[in-house]
Amino acid sequence: MSVAKLLEEVLAVELCTGCGACGLVCPHNLIQFDQDSVRPKLDFDTAICADCNHCHAVCPGLDPETDTSEIHIYGRHRTADERWLGIFTAFFGAHSSSEEIRRVSSSGGAVTTLLLASKARLDVRHILTMGRDPAEGWRASPVVSDAEDAVIANSQSTYQLAPYLNALRETYDRVPNENIAVVGLACHVQAIRKLQRQETAIGRWAKQRVVLIIETACSSNTLPAGTSSIISDVLLGDPQRTLNVKYREGAYPGKFQATDVDQEKRSVEFWQILNKLKENKTHRCLSCGDWMSGLADVSVCDGDPNIFGASLNGNTVAKHARVLVRTKRGSEIFEYAADAGLLDRWPIDLAGFNLGLERKKNLETSLRTDESSDPVWAKCWRKVCACGVTHGRRADQPRHL
Repeated sequence: MSVAKLLEEVLAVELCTGCGACGLVCPHNLIQFDQDSVRPKLDFDTAICADCNHCHAVCPGLDPETDTSEIHIYGRHRTADERWLGIFTAFFGAHSSSEEIRRVSSSGGAVTTLLLASKARLDVRHILTMGRDPAEGWRASPVVSDAEDAVIANSQSTYQLAPYLNALRETYDRVPNENIAVVGLACHVQAIRKLQRQETAIGRWAKQRVVLIIETACSSNTLPAGTSSIISDVLLGDPQRTLNVKYREGAYPGKFQATDVDQEKRSVEFWQILNKLKENKTHRCLSCGDWMSGLADVSVCDGDPNIFGASLNGNTVAKHARVLVRTKRGSEIFEYAADAGLLDRWPIDLAGFNLGLERKKNLETSLRTDESSDPVWAKCWRKVCACGVTHGRRADQPRHL
C-alpha cells in the first residue's frame, strides 16, 4: 500500500519535501495538505489504497532516483567532473531584455522570459509559478496561469514551502490535452521526472504535456512560519493584515517587503531576514544535498555568487542570472528567446559559482567526516543526495555517495 509506505519511509522520518506530488497523482483526490507543516494529511480510510502505489512512486523524499532519471533524460550518468552542477550542454550569463521584467525580478528575469517564450515556441497554455494565497497574502500559494501579468507578478524568488505540484491536478482533470511549463526547485523537478517515467494515465500525461521544466537553485527552503515571523518580529507588522510579500524587491539583491491592506509597505534588508528563515526549516530541507537537481531542461541561479554579502555590504551589480542549458528542449527555448531578442546573454566563467553551492559542499564534508554527530542526517544524506556520481556502484553501496 503506497500510503503506508509513504507514512513509514517518508513522513515518520521527516523526509517529506512538501512538494505536493503525492496529492497531484492520487487517483481518488484523497490527499490534502496541512497549511503550516506543508505535509500531506493521510487521515482517511486507507483501505481504498490497497492496490495503489501512485503517491509513493513519485515521492522524491526518500529517494529522488536521480541516477535513473539521468539515464532516462541523457542516456548516461553524470561524471565526477559534473558531480555538483550535473550534465549540461551550455552556460551563459543572461537577463531579460524587458526593463519591466528585470525591475520586478530577483536576478534579471531570465526564468520569467523563458516561461513566457514557451507560450509561442512550445504552445504552452498553463505555467506553474509560486504566488500568494488570495485570502492570506503572506502565505505562498502555487498559481497556474498563462496570463503574462500573472507570470511576471510571480517572477521573484519565494522562500516558503507550499504543496506546489498539487496545483497541477486541476489542469490534469480539466484540460488534459494542453501543454504545461513549470518552474520549481530540485525536489519539484525530481518528482516530475519520476512521474514522467510512470506507466500510468497521469504519468503518460506528465510525459506528454509537461513540455518545459526550469529549476532555480535552492540552498534550502522554509516553512510558512518563517515568513510570518519576519512580518511580526522583524517588521513589527501583522501577518493577518498583510496583502502581499516580496522577498527580493528593488535593486539587487533586493529587500524583503510586506504590503498591508492599507497599502503601507514595510521593508528590511534581505540579510536581516535570514535568521527567521533558518529557524523554520524542515529536516528534509536542512539535510538535502541538491542545490540543483540536474534534471531540468534549464537551471538558473543568481549571477552574483554571494547574495548574502551583496545584501550585507551593499551592491552595485546589475540583476542577472547564470543559466545552465541541459536538454535539447532547454536549448530550443533558450535559443528561441535569445534570437527573438527577449533575452540578453553573454559568456561566463563557472569558477566560484555560488555561495549556495559551497554550502552544499560543506554539508557533504561535515556528514562524511563526522557522521556520529548526527547519524540521522548522515543517513538522510546518503538516501536523498542527488549530487553523487552514481554509476559503477556496488549493490551494497549507498545510492548517491
